Amino acid sequence: MHQQDHNRTRVLALDTSTAALTAALLEGGALVAERHSQAERNHSIKLLPTVQSLMADNGWSGKSTDLVAVGVGPGSYTGVRIAVTAGKTMAWTWDKPVIGVSSLEALALSGLQQAEQDGAAAGGAGRILVYPLMDARRGQVYTAPFSSNGSGDEALANGVERHGEDGIRLFSLVAEEASRALQADAGGADHSHAAAEVWFVGDTGAQQEALNGLQAQWGDRIRVIPCGMEARWIGRLGLRAYAAGERTDTHRLEPNYTQLAEAEAKLLAKERADRKQQL
Repeated sequence: MHQQDHNRTRVLALDTSTAALTAALLEGGALVAERHSQAERNHSIKLLPTVQSLMADNGWSGKSTDLVAVGVGPGSYTGVRIAVTAGKTMAWTWDKPVIGVSSLEALALSGLQQAEQDGAAAGGAGRILVYPLMDARRGQVYTAPFSSNGSGDEALANGVERHGEDGIRLFSLVAEEASRALQADAGGADHSHAAAEVWFVGDTGAQQEALNGLQAQWGDRIRVIPCGMEARWIGRLGLRAYAAGERTDTHRLEPNYTQLAEAEAKLLAKERADRKQQL
């Protein structure tokens, strides 16, 4: 497919990295249809029937699909594997290209869109640091730092800028990092670690107590925006990568089974040991 034809590229997008199963059809980045299902334990049963009915209801077929975009995580170990395996199988069967997409980057964009819908636009000029959150239990989250210069249509069209790798982290350290970014901005620092506001988006509920503490300290410079995964952003990110010339070997596409960074793993082990001594 030639570069000038990407505005007509038909994309099937899938993600099962969270409790939500989500699938979408897009044409040239425009959403055609989308389905969601909140049934984490049934992703393996529901994914293919969901995709089949979504495509049938909109007159799509494997032959008419140009690209398969799949969220590769991080997230639920079993869940991530389901979408990746299904996406690879469909791409191979249909003889179509497949692109793996960061589920966290897609969640960051879902958060920006939710903020726009809620009327929670940025409070002023400046850089917004965005942390998409997926609960990883025991005070840990799947996350990565991204930034945006706004939350409107232009910001969504431009996407977000990545400032770190996807990973599993202790939320206490993420909170400290967010505070440092706000402090750097307040001090007039002009570098990539400074932020006028920090937004936590996605699965925020498990960290609500810590987020309340951050808001008490920083006021409306901390925004908490609960939102779910939307496959439309998997599709748009996949199409953007494909149009830029990225290609993925269908057989080599793998889920992102991230692990806690060594330094944070040691800190977590120390905290657990300290708690045992206190018992």
